[in-house]
Order: sequence, then C-alpha cells, then structure tokens
Amino acid sequence: MFILKIIHISDTHLGKRPKRTRPSIINQEIKPIEDDFYNVWKTFVDEIITDSNLKPDIILHSGDFFDTPSANDPNPPPELARKVVAETFRTLHHNKIPIVLIDGNHGRYTQYRISTLSEYPILFDNVHLFTYFDIRDSIRDKKPLFKDFQELNLRIHAHPSIESNDMSQLFTKYKEWILIQNNNIDPNMINVGLAHGMIENNTLHSDFLMANYDYVALGDNHKMQQVTDTAWYSGSTELWSFGEQSYDKGYLIININSNEHKLKINPKFFKRQRKIVVEEVKILENDNNIQIIERVKDIFKRHDLNVGYNYSTAARVKISLKGNKNYGSFFHLNEIVSYLNKIALDSNEYNIVEFILDFPHYSDFNESSNKIGQDDPFIEYLIEDPEQEFKEYVDSTRKADLKKHNLDSNLLAKFFFEALKE
Repeated sequence: MFILKIIHISDTHLGKRPKRTRPSIINQEIKPIEDDFYNVWKTFVDEIITDSNLKPDIILHSGDFFDTPSANDPNPPPELARKVVAETFRTLHHNKIPIVLIDGNHGRYTQYRISTLSEYPILFDNVHLFTYFDIRDSIRDKKPLFKDFQELNLRIHAHPSIESNDMSQLFTKYKEWILIQNNNIDPNMINVGLAHGMIENNTLHSDFLMANYDYVALGDNHKMQQVTDTAWYSGSTELWSFGEQSYDKGYLIININSNEHKLKINPKFFKRQRKIVVEEVKILENDNNIQIIERVKDIFKRHDLNVGYNYSTAARVKISLKGNKNYGSFFHLNEIVSYLNKIALDSNEYNIVEFILDFPHYSDFNESSNKIGQDDPFIEYLIEDPEQEFKEYVDSTRKADLKKHNLDSNLLAKFFFEALKE
C-alpha cells in the first residue's frame, strides 16, 4: 500500500493584463498586475519543491494555464509568460515532478491545430498535454482520451475544454464519448478525471461526474468548491475579475490510498498579494459632480489609499455608482470618469494600480448614446463579464418567469452577449 499525493491547480491565467490600470510598464517587462499572476504561480512551484510535506507525486492542471488567446482577445501569451513557464517547468523537471495539463477555453488557439502549450512536452519529458483537438479527435474516433503513469499506478482520464457552440454538431457523439471515457476506468489502477468545463454552460456533461473515478479535478469555475464527493474545482490562483473578490485562492492537495482508494482532500491557500476594494456609492437626485467625486475620494481615504503610489502595495479598486439620477446638465459622466481616472491612475496621489468605475443605466442615457463610440474609455467596463452577469441577474431575479416560460438562462445570456457585440 502507498499514498498517492496529487496537487490539483487550475486557471492560472498567466499573461492576464487587466486594462484599467496605470499606463506604465514595470521594468520595461510587464504591464501592471500582469506579474501578480506570474508571482503566485512561481510561489506555488517554490513551495511544493522546498516543503517536503507538500511535494507531490504529480501535478494536475485543469485548464486556462495562459489567459490569451481567448474569445475576445486573439493575441498569443506575452513572451514573459512563456519565459516564466519555461523556467518553472524546468524546475519541476529537475525535481522529477510530472505535470499533466489540459487546454481550457483561455490560452488556446481555436483555428490552428496547435496549443500554446505544445512546445513544453517537447522540451520537458515530465510535461504531458491534452489539447482541444485531442478531445475532438477522440470524440470523432470514438476512443477514450487518457494516459497511464505505471510507476504511480495511475490513469488520467482527460476532458479538455469544448466550446458550447460546438455542441450542436458534437452533442450525440459527445454523449457517446462520455460513456466510452467512463467505461475506460481500470479497477486495478487509481483513476482520476481531469476536465475543464461546467455543466451550467454545457461545456461538461454531468455523466462525466457520475463515473467511478477516485477523484475528478475540475477547472473553469474560479471559485474553489466541491461538486460531488469526489469532484472539486480548485478555483483560480489570482483575482481574475472583481466578481471573485470574496473567493479564497489556492490549490488542492489530494491523498489517495492505493489499496482502499480512500480520498483525503486538503485546500492550501495563497496569501492575497494586494488590497482589493469593492465599494458602492449612492447617487442622490440633486447630486452634482463634485459631491459624487468627493464620496469616491472618501472611500479611497477610508481604505488608506491616500498615500503615495507604490506599485508593490497598490490596490485594485472597483467603485459602483448606484441610484436613479438622470443624466443632465449637473451630472456629466465623462467628467467624473475622466477626473477620477486621472487622480487614481495618472497621479501619485493615491496608492491605486487598477481602477474601475461602474455606473447604472440612466433614463435618458440613450439620447446621447449615438455620441459614444466603442473606443470611449469608460464604455468597455460597464460589465466585466456580460454573459455571466446577465445569467446571474435573471437567475436571481426572474426565477418564476424562467420556470413559467420554460426558458434556459444560459441560452438567454448567450443571446444577450451576441446582441451586445452587434
């Protein structure tokens, strides 16, 4: 008998570059906050090789290793992201720790038959990769997608990301493939599923979670959470959007008894690198610009941000304006946004590195909408994740209507997002 130790980590999003940050490039290498994602990954690699209690037999990464390319950003990963990965994979190789990766919906090309990670298995024999095209080929050929690690008595059953809009073509074959995949379990080995997707958005079939895997390592959901007795999302390693402000970030340590196949799971959390401020400002009917700006500045002061700018300690800040104030001569959104951006991101007055000002819909806003171009600096940030936030809105406020009319909130959210793009 032996205890197999697996570390499950996911959604590292290396190369993530939040847009509403200070304009400077740090050390002529990185855009602000980009290195937060690198640092947490490097910290992870350092601690698992230096702490004998943490050193695993194998690492499983369940997708979204890089942040780009993605649906809204066709750019390849930044060169520094590739360098960080090469350095850390070399460290894992020297310490004889294998790592298995799958493509997520971020960090992969959708038109080229190659992954952004394809070079690393060539460079390091401890790196093993399952790509988006591997799962498409396996579904088409009706073959399971897996890899055996004989020295660990371990079989990894892989489920890289599938786009939900592919399901109309693949749905029947995909359901058949899930059965093929689940029937490939070897009772004489430890069997672990490795998947990127969510049942809620139709990128993961629920039957995959019902099979007799000893453990299922899931990615895509940025919140660490248990789904079944044996299936977990490890969550993302860094704050990808402000909607994750309340989530603990880390990874999972899984111990599996080779004889009895008993499972023990321990979360390990990272210390948050920056102060995160998410606040609301109430707008009253008679407010003018100065009054609204002063309320925002009061928030900066309350969080001790009214000190000189220091990149290493600077905060990430999102302020939402709430109320029913009409857009009129005493309330010019452009002026408020411009001024707050200037003091938060262009001066050294406040210790802020990222600043988003979110605001509500105004009754006569459409009158001036034809004057607002797509490239206006504030319009892009009305909604950080339109599809997800619309789904959360209808799920929370329109449950009765959804049930009454037999409507799918996932589908409504997709229509909403497509309409926004148009």
